[in-house]
Amino acid sequence: KQIPLSEAIQWIAKMAAKDGVISQNERRLLKDFANEYSLDANKLYRLAYALTKDTQQEVELASANVIKGRRFEEFVVSLVADKSRFKLLAWRSDKIFGNTYAAENLYPDLHIRHKIPTGEVEYFIECKYRSSWDKDGNIDLSNQFLRYRNFAKEHNCELFIAIGIGGTPSNPDEFLIIPSRMIDISKKINQNRFNPCICDKTPEDIHSYICNYFNKRVPSKQ
Repeated sequence: KQIPLSEAIQWIAKMAAKDGVISQNERRLLKDFANEYSLDANKLYRLAYALTKDTQQEVELASANVIKGRRFEEFVVSLVADKSRFKLLAWRSDKIFGNTYAAENLYPDLHIRHKIPTGEVEYFIECKYRSSWDKDGNIDLSNQFLRYRNFAKEHNCELFIAIGIGGTPSNPDEFLIIPSRMIDISKKINQNRFNPCICDKTPEDIHSYICNYFNKRVPSKQ
């Protein structure tokens, strides 16, 4: 009998944490499992560490990336704070307590309703901050990306990937808003190819960007 993915996640996390220490081999096993099922490996690590007594490793693993990610989400939210235009319908967190976490952790970070000249649109934004492009001028998205895109399709909404590069998460040097339909199965963002998706870091510019996108790509909801 095939067990639900949520139960499989709990099982493999508990197995890795059984002796109270997450070894390198167990981390590799967790990573392979995450890759196989398009999960976020860091979230799976944190779940496993939360089941051990090795809380210091859990804190060290989570603190830097989680705090940076949260600061960048706050930056993006600050750009859609104008309530005359935007309504933030959901802002999801990655909180885990013991072996308990919400299913919504697997969904995109932000759900927004936006007034544009032709009506209202709803869309999702997944936020990703990186300190730099890699040596080939790419950013690799997490394996969770395909899950996010499928979730957006199921809800008949667009998905955008907001990416901050360099600087700080609260004020990145570069800021891109990329429609998910532009991203191929490699899940890579190329520095040169996505130059047209660079957006200035102001509420007015993100409003104009989204308006232009929906006017060109899809009919808005009335």
